[in-house]
Order: sequence, then structure tokens, then C-alpha cells
Amino acid sequence: MEQTVLVGHFHNTDDVPEYVILFNEDTGEELANVPVKDGVFRYDIPSDKTTLMSVRFGLDGNGWKEKFIPTGDTVRYEIDGLKTVAEEFAPETSLNFQVRDSAPILADVLSRLETDSAATGELRDYCLKLIEEHPSDFLGYWGLIYASLAQMSEEEWLALVDKVAPEIQAKPHVQALKAQYAASREEK
Repeated sequence: MEQTVLVGHFHNTDDVPEYVILFNEDTGEELANVPVKDGVFRYDIPSDKTTLMSVRFGLDGNGWKEKFIPTGDTVRYEIDGLKTVAEEFAPETSLNFQVRDSAPILADVLSRLETDSAATGELRDYCLKLIEEHPSDFLGYWGLIYASLAQMSEEEWLALVDKVAPEIQAKPHVQALKAQYAASREEK
């Protein structure tokens, strides 16, 4: 199985934690405590292009945290105190870069949903593009989740579910949305 190599280096050795924690952001599940030795941590993670993960320390909100998709690449962080001063995803075509580029676009459209009538159409179009171009990775998952906010009918949204990979269809958030649609149908 393809592995993602997670590597981190703390520049300031005064503030180095004993370990960093690897989380599955989809489920909130803590996956591993990764030891930090001489300011460096390294961990191999099975590749899963549909799951958002994070590595962090200081869980009280005052710590360091970065999110990434374990795409089979190398994910490298250079950390100074509580800031990431450099990050690298190799290769440079990593899905992680595409996710980073999509996040502000989605944030902008979502922030305008209640005040700009054109935003709903923009959200729909962008989500359809994500699903079409990324049916088996995290961007397709994002597209499917956010499409549910684009005032689609149940039939339209369920047709989109059929376009994504089974791993995405099985995700808890997708299953919860399907249950929500089914419950609203029963109320009618």
C-alpha cells in the first residue's frame, strides 16, 4: 500500500513537545501520538485521498495545527514556536495544493450565500466542477458536501452521490445528509 510520509522539524528547541498527535478530521478520531526526537517527527500513513487529517500539539487551542490529505506524497513542515514557517508537499502537483487553492474560493462563496443571490449558482457550479474533476478524492467529497447547501433538490443531490467513489459515499457526513433528506421526505 502506498504511504504518505509526514515529517516535521521544530526550529526552536525550547518549545518542542514530546509528541504530536495525528487526527482524522472527518471523524475527530485520534490516530497516533507521534514522538518528537531532537526536534523532529516522522510518521508513515497509509494513503487515503478522500480523508482530511491534521497533525497538532497543544489541544487547548493555543497550539500548532496543520491539515493535509495523505495522498502518498511527502508532507513536510518546518515549525517555529506555534507557526508553520515552511511547508512542502512533494510532488508539487499534490492534491494538497489543489485543496488549499479551493478553500478560499469556497469560503468566499459560502460567506455570500445569504446576501448575494448569485452565490447559490456559483456554489452549485463550483461543486459540480469539483465532483466532475475529482470523483474519487477529497475535493469531490468537498464538492458533494457543499453542494447540499446550493438549494438542490433531493433527486439532484442524490444523483451527485452516484457520481463519487464508494469510499466517499460511505463517509459519515454523506450518510448523515442522505438520512436528513430521507427524514424530510417522510415528514411531507
